[in-house]
Amino acid sequence: MFCALATGVLMAIGGTALAPRASSTPADPVPRIVSSAVVHNPLVALDTASSTTRVRYSSTSVRGRPTEMTGTVLLPRSTPPRGGWPLAVWNHMTVGAADSCAPSTGHATHPERPRMTSGDLIVGHLLEAGFAVVRPDFEGIGGPGPHPYLIGDSLARSAIDMAVAASRDDARIGRDVVVAGHSEGAVAALFAASRPGTEWQGLRVRGVAALAPPTQVARMLDAASIVPVAGPAINELMGLAALLGYGAAAADPEFEQLMLNGGGLSSAARRLVPQVEKRCYVGLTAPDSFGGLAPTQLLGRRGAELKARLLTILDRNDVAHLQFSPELPVRIEAGTVDTVSPQPFVSELANTYRDAGVRVTYNERFIGHPGVAAEPGATSIARWLVGQV
Repeated sequence: MFCALATGVLMAIGGTALAPRASSTPADPVPRIVSSAVVHNPLVALDTASSTTRVRYSSTSVRGRPTEMTGTVLLPRSTPPRGGWPLAVWNHMTVGAADSCAPSTGHATHPERPRMTSGDLIVGHLLEAGFAVVRPDFEGIGGPGPHPYLIGDSLARSAIDMAVAASRDDARIGRDVVVAGHSEGAVAALFAASRPGTEWQGLRVRGVAALAPPTQVARMLDAASIVPVAGPAINELMGLAALLGYGAAAADPEFEQLMLNGGGLSSAARRLVPQVEKRCYVGLTAPDSFGGLAPTQLLGRRGAELKARLLTILDRNDVAHLQFSPELPVRIEAGTVDTVSPQPFVSELANTYRDAGVRVTYNERFIGHPGVAAEPGATSIARWLVGQV
């Protein structure tokens, strides 16, 4: 039980100077493709796609300012049907917060390669079924500003604006959309699919699949914050801690001030903060980074206040609070040996949605967190998504 909590729970740290808080309303009501370049790198350009393009598109930051984000657009090899190709939005799992962590610029020797490509089997099946696919890198990863890790408003904005921008840029893309994602990407998918149709600007969301969505993170955080040791297993927790604190600081100016300048962090943790913009997730788990600290070594003299604020932010961004149209099909996948998104919590999430009248398809397999998007699950998930259009 201790290991399950240690690898699945996140404590507070990290951030840099940020800008004023966002509203959920985009500054530019019509997201657009700003620039594009054809990609031939086989790690990014899948064989099942007729073309892969890395794009930069206009959007709105978590603090409400105009910004640009990046991602890839993959087109199928089939001829577009009448009404255009249906569109799928695939949202990646945790890779980090630095620009070098962007999946759209991944390469064969990149340390985040397994996480960058965790959805490739599902994306490949969707392309073969005649879907166009967009894959956002998320705010601050490959574009300006910090990455608001696990902050629902930002993740939803990244996904929605990329879908809208790509569909407006290519008339062969139709109006029907499915949304899916793994881990952090599952949070993005659920938040995006819960948004009103007006935000999708003419696109019609037909279904959403969330693979191992993190939920009840605040509860797990509270349980793990007293762990006094560092080392194996704990290092993964601390890498996630770096990203989580960074995301909270990106979204909340008061949290940022307390964390960086108000004594929320210990001096040891504060010295490591700049690494969040230089290293990807694996690098943050190293002994010379946050992976060398124990959870009890993170907080400073006002650490209790920082922790309380973080718990509030985590709860506010928990997917358990989302509301969906009763007509929208939702699929949730869980791994029975997942220590990041524990199966009991994911199962409870599915039941919470069902109790609210949501049409939920729930599936679990004997597999850990990284493998939830792998075969044979990938085939059934892709088939389910195709069946919603």
